Amino acid sequence: RGYKSFRVEDYTAVVNLVTLEKISKDGEIINPENLIKKGVISKMKGKTPKVKILGTGKITKKLIIENCKISKSAKEAIEKAGGIIKA
Repeated sequence: RGYKSFRVEDYTAVVNLVTLEKISKDGEIINPENLIKKGVISKMKGKTPKVKILGTGKITKKLIIENCKISKSAKEAIEKAGGIIKA
């Protein structure tokens, strides 16, 4: 009842480089579906959330990142380690 203002629901899960370093193998593909399977993130209201990778920590593994938003520092660290970022 009554007036409700329009709210934008933000379904974004945040993952740090430290977490990716612990849970992944060299050359592995990282995307929202794989992170859900590994239990790093969970579905939000039955939907796969958008994932934002932040640059906290160090990464040494060559990862292939797909369908994730990435901070500037995380992008630099992933590329320095030899990883690939796909849109």
